[in-house]
Amino acid sequence: MQPLTAARLRATAEATTVLVATAVAVLAIMLPISFSSLAAAQHLDLLVFNVPRAMTASAFVAVLTAAVTVAVGSVRTARWTTLLALVGILVNHLVLLPLNDGRNFNGLSLPTLNFIDALLAGVAFGALAVAVWGTPLLRAVYLFAALGATVIGDLTQTPVDVESHGFAGLLISGMPLWFIAASVLGLAYFAITEAPPPRFSPDTAIPLAPVFAAVLAYSTILVSSLSLAAHKSSAVYLILGSLAVVAAATAAAFVLPDRDGILVLLLTAYAVVGSLVITLPRSGWVDVATLGAVGVGLLAGLRASRVRAAAVCVIALGAFTLACDVFTPPAALAAAVGCLALGAVGGFCVGTAVPVSASSGVVALAILFVPSVGVALSDSSFGHLAYSPSWYRTAVVDRGAVPATVGIGIALGCSAAVLLLLRHRPLIGPQPVPE
Repeated sequence: MQPLTAARLRATAEATTVLVATAVAVLAIMLPISFSSLAAAQHLDLLVFNVPRAMTASAFVAVLTAAVTVAVGSVRTARWTTLLALVGILVNHLVLLPLNDGRNFNGLSLPTLNFIDALLAGVAFGALAVAVWGTPLLRAVYLFAALGATVIGDLTQTPVDVESHGFAGLLISGMPLWFIAASVLGLAYFAITEAPPPRFSPDTAIPLAPVFAAVLAYSTILVSSLSLAAHKSSAVYLILGSLAVVAAATAAAFVLPDRDGILVLLLTAYAVVGSLVITLPRSGWVDVATLGAVGVGLLAGLRASRVRAAAVCVIALGAFTLACDVFTPPAALAAAVGCLALGAVGGFCVGTAVPVSASSGVVALAILFVPSVGVALSDSSFGHLAYSPSWYRTAVVDRGAVPATVGIGIALGCSAAVLLLLRHRPLIGPQPVPE
């Protein structure tokens, strides 16, 4: 009885460590390295301009790390890679950031520190996926933490807001050092005490399909977002940008093996419509409830995989956003319902289409880090894609019906591509993504 209890305690502790480590990696990507430094920084404009680029770079790094780690074929290597990356993030926050007070240039500017943070977080995110993908429980925890932290990072209020509610109050000065340190200590313990597991792949060649799929999808999304941010009133740019995103996501989905690309298509559409959901004003309880919605949606998807239903849910989320923009319901109600729907739909999409390969999973999840067309269209005051107050959606801004309409169009295009992939990629053996 005692060995069984000890094994359960270890499994629980390991799952908690994966949860915290994944959340640290994602929040390091989603948030600027220091909110508190923004108000006084001489390099504020450069930091604001570079946050979206750092997020995109981290997505590429995550996929490259996952592909290389899969080729190495060692869970221990994946864990140690994650640990070293998180140690780098801790050093960045504990040592390098305090040296730059935001007023004086001391060798490393805030944009440089932010890039370092994002790149290290990308390494941790990609390597950790490979480390946990073969264990169903840890993989589920990783998926929950990845999506949950992405949503919370997206909901965190900008520093110019006077009031901070929910998790925003905890993250308003950047990630707490104790949170980063907890992930480092937990991973260090399990990396040192675990017996070397067997290699999980006899093939030492780096899988190029995920890398090529990431290049296709991420580059097109970023270029389209940059173009639409500068020409958001042009119908030609709106149509061509939307078509380019759908075409790139479809090509990336077919590059990946079997049905691994379904999640790429679902999250491409989800990233666009999700970035248009009104999130302000909201009460503090909404953040916690949104995390719960992510868990419920993920569990529902894992238990009853319904790819077509997930695609319909993304379209419905876009329709809800369009209705809010056109009919302007009470702001607090729209934000609360929108946040809960954002969590539930995202969780269901991830749970219902978990790829077989860890590297394919990273390709899909990292799409959420690349600033989408929805981000570009929701920003009405900037002429470029940047980390701006409009990045965080409030009912006060009247953006019209165009952004949500574009989001619905992209969701419809990605849904058609999902049906096409389901038709031309038959199931081969037991797969986690049935029709």
